Amino acid sequence: MRIGIDVQATRGQRTGIGVYADRLLRALLRVAPQHEYVPLSWEREGELRTDQRLRWQQWLLPRRARAAGVDLLHVPGFDAPRWRPCPVVLTVHDLIGLLFPEQLPPISRLYWAWWLPRSLCWADHLIADSSHTARDLERRLGIPPERITVIPLGVDERFHPEILPEAREAARRKYGLAFPVILYVGTLGPRKGLDTLVAAFGRIAGRIPHHLVLAGKPGWWVDRLLREIRALGLTERVHLLGYVPEEDLPALYRLADVFAYPSRYEGFGLPPLEAMACGTPVVCAEAASLPEVVGDAALRVPPGDPEAWAAALLRVLEDASLRRRLQEEGPARARQFTWEETARRTLRVYEQVAGR
Repeated sequence: MRIGIDVQATRGQRTGIGVYADRLLRALLRVAPQHEYVPLSWEREGELRTDQRLRWQQWLLPRRARAAGVDLLHVPGFDAPRWRPCPVVLTVHDLIGLLFPEQLPPISRLYWAWWLPRSLCWADHLIADSSHTARDLERRLGIPPERITVIPLGVDERFHPEILPEAREAARRKYGLAFPVILYVGTLGPRKGLDTLVAAFGRIAGRIPHHLVLAGKPGWWVDRLLREIRALGLTERVHLLGYVPEEDLPALYRLADVFAYPSRYEGFGLPPLEAMACGTPVVCAEAASLPEVVGDAALRVPPGDPEAWAAALLRVLEDASLRRRLQEEGPARARQFTWEETARRTLRVYEQVAGR
């Protein structure tokens, strides 16, 4: 079978969808080399604006798929093309824009509210990262469950507890982290709960030597976050690293004494799983898909509650037995999520759709 995969999101600074497309393609080549995989991209670097993404996925992508003569097209995120030269599989990572429209610019609200629900119906089959996202598709958009297959993401093998001391030290020097670290990794956006995390850190900053380090691409909301940091007098204790290259993340996770992920909504939530794979204790929001990802191998806290988050962070930092348990159970939990298994289950969807 000749399978086309949209890899435009892998160009430039990769975030969630780009990582997914890249890791999935690599794993497919390992587990099913009998098939032919055709990467399709616009060959433009960087994240596409909404209008550019529509042009790519609705106009250029299907035409490149037809020119490549693929038997099936997999779009790893956002929307399926209206005109399909072959069967189309679409991965839906979340419905954030429908559930939290107030956190988006106006053009993005229109895209999520009007265009996206229609484009999901154009795909022959949908893949959801989690059971929570599948339920959102069924309840919010009325998509029949037989059109959805839940396939969790995987953890790359570079994330493990045995990160060499020299790699950790190099990361410490590169990012100027000459202090104990509480770490967050992800986009700096409003649904990520960073206001809660900063408020919680402000409550305990006087009792611990740690600094709060936020690594990720700044979203449109970041100016408000900076104002909150200044208002709490935490400018010297909270550090925004910006986008961190993938190759630096394992050492950065391993540097942290605790990884905090206060997101109010996630379709899957890969960063806490990566941190767990590195043996870093994780404090995670009890929200959306996150409990089904981290299980009992992380300390789960209600989202949006600074007092509860402050208490949880202190507990992990001060309770040695809890910290040891999380350091042991985290890697074991993360080993249950592999890109090879993601690829095998995705391939079964390809074969089902192409055979149909």
